Amino acid sequence: MPAQAWVTLIVGSLATIGVLITWQQKNRADRRSEWWRRTTWAFERTFSVDDTQARLVWKMLKVLGGSKLATKDDAAFVLVIAEHEVLATEDEPVGQEDDDGGPEESGAAQAKAQP
Repeated sequence: MPAQAWVTLIVGSLATIGVLITWQQKNRADRRSEWWRRTTWAFERTFSVDDTQARLVWKMLKVLGGSKLATKDDAAFVLVIAEHEVLATEDEPVGQEDDDGGPEESGAAQAKAQP
């Protein structure tokens, strides 16, 4: 086989490898972008007035956080928000009276009462 044929074969092989690597990177970026879209959708619903929906979404976030697409930073990000939400829920006084002298409503009950 002449040298020119070898050069053509090598250049063609390198071009094919380059295309495959580029396709793989684009595919991973698209999948991570979709992961992030799902995660932001879930975070928006964690503060839902419907407790059942909020619990379901927290389970979804647990699955999303364990995904291969989530980096360590992404998983830590989900964990920080979850911890913040849990601590904020624990800090809410239960059965405390509001300024009107009646029992204070939770944030979910107040949100339901507002039009």
